[in-house]
Amino acid sequence: MVVKKYGEEAAIYRWIRSNDIELLDKLNQANISVKTYKKIEALIDRMSWDGFTSSDLASHLSMTVRNAQRIMSGLSESGLVEYKGEELQSPRGRPRKIYMLKK
Repeated sequence: MVVKKYGEEAAIYRWIRSNDIELLDKLNQANISVKTYKKIEALIDRMSWDGFTSSDLASHLSMTVRNAQRIMSGLSESGLVEYKGEELQSPRGRPRKIYMLKK
């Protein structure tokens, strides 16, 4: 269970609008809402991440890892995030992809 402090959620949801036509077109192409993108952007700023994985997003935004992977795939295809590298989580299995948000 994730316990949120008062005001923490408000900080994430404060800016859920955008007037950037290019951004809106890319998000529409990726089939991702402005609200979801702004939540990701606010989380990255608040946590001061220079790189992040789908698992990081899933755990902090209370979503499934599969949903976070779908979002990251769409953002990557539309050019809003870039693939930065990989991290090995254990000796077996696939490495996790590390992404970076393009500004």
